[in-house]
Amino acid sequence: MPRTRATKQSMEEALTSSLVTEAHLEATLKKFFNKAEKHSEARFERLENQLSAIENTLSKHGEAIEKQASDISSIDSRVTDNEDAISQLKDALAKTEQKLVSLEDRDRRENLRIMNIKEGEEKGNMLSYLSLNIPKWFPALAGSPPELMRAHRLGPPSQSSKPRIILVRCLRFTDRDRILTEARKTSVQVADRQINVAPDYSDFTAKKRRPCYPVMHRARTLGFQAFLLYPATIKLIKGTEQHLFNNPSDSEKFLSDYEASKAP
Repeated sequence: MPRTRATKQSMEEALTSSLVTEAHLEATLKKFFNKAEKHSEARFERLENQLSAIENTLSKHGEAIEKQASDISSIDSRVTDNEDAISQLKDALAKTEQKLVSLEDRDRRENLRIMNIKEGEEKGNMLSYLSLNIPKWFPALAGSPPELMRAHRLGPPSQSSKPRIILVRCLRFTDRDRILTEARKTSVQVADRQINVAPDYSDFTAKKRRPCYPVMHRARTLGFQAFLLYPATIKLIKGTEQHLFNNPSDSEKFLSDYEASKAP
């Protein structure tokens, strides 16, 4: 009987101890989970705040990108407008330049350039020298000598053996044209020098015409009549055929093809 009581008491104590342990464990777990829950809530709250800040930042960046895209589009449009304006200005400038060149050439249309007369040949008075000698050089003009207004050499004297160009101003364009016509037909030598007579043009036109002269010389050696029309158009004539070239390279190709066609 005493053993039975002892056993029962022992079992009750063990049960009580077990209940205490479970309660303690439950309390401990509850405390842990509460703490973990609070910690998680705090972390989630911080994470939500961070995500909200990131969203705000992304939104600001998105707005900035949209603004930049709009600015770039506006700049592109302005650049396109400016390019169009520049193109129009270039066209207007080219037209204005051409008008100025045309006006300058028109102002020079009574002028002639005479080249390769040695220095000092005029004996101090160029106008008298040319007025006296042009009818002698070109006998066809002797009956009605061209009237000259001014004549002088271009530029200061130099040590070069090449004589300075003589610039002549005729009274009328027709006088200039008559002299040029006779100069093309007549070879003139002065003091053992072959002289050349040419129109007087602006630097712009003269530069444009310069590449044409070698082509014209080549054309003449091939039997063509060669003329240089204003401002820089090469006209070639042979028999009944006429050819016009606005570009010297085109006339060069034409002459090369012509030579090739005549080769044996």
